[in-house]
Amino acid sequence: MTKLLKLPRVLQLSNFRNLYFAGSTSELGSFVTETVLMLFVFKLSNQDKSYLGILRATFLVCLTLGGLLGGPIGNRINRKKVLIICDIARIPLLVTLFFIQSIPIVIACDAIIAFFTGIFRPSRQALINEIVPKEQIKKANGLFGSTNAILHLVGPLIGATLFGLLNGIDLILVIDLFTYLLGIFLLSRIQYKSVDLSEDGPSNILSETLSGFSYLKERKDLLAINLNGFCAGLAIGILIPLLVPFTIEVLGRTERDYGILMTFFGLGGIFGSWSAEFCSRYLPNGKIPLLSIVLETLTFLVFIYTRYFPLSCLILLFWGFLVFIRITTQMNFISDSVETSMLTRVYSLLEMSFIIPNISGGLIIAWLGNDHDTMELLTRASSLFIALIFLRLPFKHMRILWNVQPKGVNRDVQV
Repeated sequence: MTKLLKLPRVLQLSNFRNLYFAGSTSELGSFVTETVLMLFVFKLSNQDKSYLGILRATFLVCLTLGGLLGGPIGNRINRKKVLIICDIARIPLLVTLFFIQSIPIVIACDAIIAFFTGIFRPSRQALINEIVPKEQIKKANGLFGSTNAILHLVGPLIGATLFGLLNGIDLILVIDLFTYLLGIFLLSRIQYKSVDLSEDGPSNILSETLSGFSYLKERKDLLAINLNGFCAGLAIGILIPLLVPFTIEVLGRTERDYGILMTFFGLGGIFGSWSAEFCSRYLPNGKIPLLSIVLETLTFLVFIYTRYFPLSCLILLFWGFLVFIRITTQMNFISDSVETSMLTRVYSLLEMSFIIPNISGGLIIAWLGNDHDTMELLTRASSLFIALIFLRLPFKHMRILWNVQPKGVNRDVQV
């Protein structure tokens, strides 16, 4: 019995344990709130799809700006302090939503929260490599990946269920506020000797950002991963704001069923993250990220043409598996092959490669959402996704990603 209750070895590291629970509780609150705000705006606007596009686009614009700054900031400032400041900064925005719940204010507060979230994520991911021994980094990445998948499962389900039961969003905001306060407490308990990298690199944020692009230009394997993320980001950026109307209009289901669909996606993500390290033994380095993105394009197409709801759930289960095994193996690949001085910049650009096209997808829905049928938009998005991946398969950067055997890097944990 004691063996069953024993924490995973990597969670026995106090610094990582605090980072893990701080990040996980914060992400849970964010997933719940994001789902509820999307449903809330859809209801306030009398089911106007253009507002979903605007909400998504503004969220992602600010997430992009934050992420673009987050890489250089995390490389120049103590990463623990960056995380705490971001959690503190998001609290007044949640408080504002207690008192003003109009569509413009909801969109504005959601966007500013996203800005600080964008700064938060690269530092959190890079901090793992600073506080976890090299031999346990893959376990740490896998644990974060599987937990993120669980939150994809639980968060939308809780959000959609609570939204269906409650008259307002106040209780959801309280939950999110609590996660930020708990995160601040846990992050403050992390104790480690920060590596000062500012003297080794460029002297300002702009030059540091540009150096990240130069690094990608040299590393064709990482360039392929980023371009694949861009293609997935554009397709999913169109899908996400249309998933609620797709569930209601095309599948003929309810808002709660939207939460169920997202739950199956998250469940698949759990299996994907758990499987990443095992599958990497047989398909090492860049093979899984490339193979999974190819299968994702086909899964998108199958999903939008399926009308049997239980089968739709199973397809999203498989899609979640593909997405999270790709994300986790990409993180492991970066941890194994990117030197410490470039970590936050690489993580930042990887997030941006997904988020920036997400913005474009949201803007497309804001522009065309009310003038075109939901299925028409999803069909075009799926066709574009397939074309952008399959037409690039013969290119050099994709072939390098499949065949690459990068030189590993040494990384000492500072305690």
